[in-house]
Amino acid sequence: MDWVGTAETVGWVFLCLLAVAGVVLFVRRWVIISHGGVFDCGLRRWKNDDPGGWALGMARYSGNLFKWYRMFALIPRHSLQLSRSEIVLGDIRRADAIESLQLFDDQLVVELKPTDSQPRRDLSMSRQSLVGFTSWLEAAPVGYLYEAP
Repeated sequence: MDWVGTAETVGWVFLCLLAVAGVVLFVRRWVIISHGGVFDCGLRRWKNDDPGGWALGMARYSGNLFKWYRMFALIPRHSLQLSRSEIVLGDIRRADAIESLQLFDDQLVVELKPTDSQPRRDLSMSRQSLVGFTSWLEAAPVGYLYEAP
């Protein structure tokens, strides 16, 4: 086989792998969404006092757990899980000009204050998702200890 045939074979294999990855991402998103209650949500982690980059994703809250799924991951498992007691809301603001380029349209940035067990994080979500998220935080079951900011 000459080098042209080898290059063509490598190209076809690459295209097939790319198509399989696309199908896996589509099926993963469909499985996550099929459970309901999912909304678009970006996540930024802080190290020391330096913000990291934004990662696009989807989030769901149910029971006492908040689960965040990375948008472009092949693993069907959530990338972050927080219990209601680990979430303390901080400032809420509109995304600045540079953040707007990295996030979904018309997003608000919500600061999650650091706790004893969790570092600082920022979430980005729409106004409607924020209303639902704060309602979920405040609607803890009877006897559940949650400190509102």
